[in-house]
Amino acid sequence: MPTTYTLKPHIDNPVENLSASVMIERSTRFRWLLTYEILGNTQAIVFPDRARSGRGAKLWEETCFEFFIRNIDDEYIEFNFSPSGQWACFYFDHYREGMRDVILGAEPTISVVVAPQLFRLEVSLDLAGVGLFSRPDAKLFIALTSVMKMQDQRYCYYALDFPSGSPDFHHPAGFFGV
Repeated sequence: MPTTYTLKPHIDNPVENLSASVMIERSTRFRWLLTYEILGNTQAIVFPDRARSGRGAKLWEETCFEFFIRNIDDEYIEFNFSPSGQWACFYFDHYREGMRDVILGAEPTISVVVAPQLFRLEVSLDLAGVGLFSRPDAKLFIALTSVMKMQDQRYCYYALDFPSGSPDFHHPAGFFGV
């Protein structure tokens, strides 16, 4: 059954006339479907041009959508999904420590829908074989975020929560149990 989460803008950079949400649907423990949706004045956002799909670098320097999954041992993975079709995935041993690329068995599939007052990015993930899931009964925690580069060149950050006061998407208190 899908669950929809509403993202809120960081207090230092609220954007009027925009709302952001993410719908998550899991068909199995390893198969996730994420649908990021922005409603409102989407023309104020700079979206990267479509590129060849595949692994990208420094996607957070442009508009991108992020997904974090953490286990009870504080190990976590970070996904970056770009409207260009590129993606990145990193593994962390602990809070911002031990960052390294994750090799996935199957690349994420990214599709984009653009309409007046609407931007939607849908990502299909198959996480079979990702070490974070080594214990079948372990509780998982997620963080859902987005970085929006605006036409005026400032960045706006959206997340479920900003527990540290700054737009630190890695902060453990910003994760919620699923």
